[in-house]
Amino acid sequence: MASIAPPNQEPKWAAAISPPTIGPGGTASLICSTAIAAPPSTCAEVVLDTTAYSAWNRWIPEAPIQTPSKAAATLTPASLRHLAAKPEQMLLAGTEFTFQVHMDPDAASYDNTELVVSLLEEFERDGRRGLRVAWKTRGDPWYLRAERTQEFVENGEGGTDYTCFETFQGPAAWLVKLAVGAKLVQGFGLWMTGLKKAAEEKAQHAGH
Repeated sequence: MASIAPPNQEPKWAAAISPPTIGPGGTASLICSTAIAAPPSTCAEVVLDTTAYSAWNRWIPEAPIQTPSKAAATLTPASLRHLAAKPEQMLLAGTEFTFQVHMDPDAASYDNTELVVSLLEEFERDGRRGLRVAWKTRGDPWYLRAERTQEFVENGEGGTDYTCFETFQGPAAWLVKLAVGAKLVQGFGLWMTGLKKAAEEKAQHAGH
């Protein structure tokens, strides 16, 4: 499968992309991509470690975990296996957690979004290895479902091609785009910029 978004794509709404676990179709997807000067495993670790969110993530500075992964040791990819020792703070396969989303990043108020990690895997694209993580809304209500997928693919130069997309399904999905579509675009931008900075700093400190 080809990359979902062209290189260095600023966040934008696009036609629906079939997500990995909640089924095909949808109303629309939000996509973005960037190059990160850090290995895929470093980038993924930044995203998976909820204890450090407040240091880089203005959009979602807190992500409390309600139910840690019950199969972290067996479902965590080899390149991230060291994270399985800390399931209480890592977004590993099966983890149930809540994003405290600050639609206005400068405001103290936030909205809770209950999620579960639906996928964490290694994959290969055009001979390049990568990592993929996805999470979806908990409960899969018929009127609104969403799944967000992030891919971290080695670029052959020690860095990562990062791609992210979130697909919205159900009859209320168009209302999400209408009511908070612009704020979600802004949030994706804050997430991507913060992730890039945090991962590159982490890689520099590790000597990559």
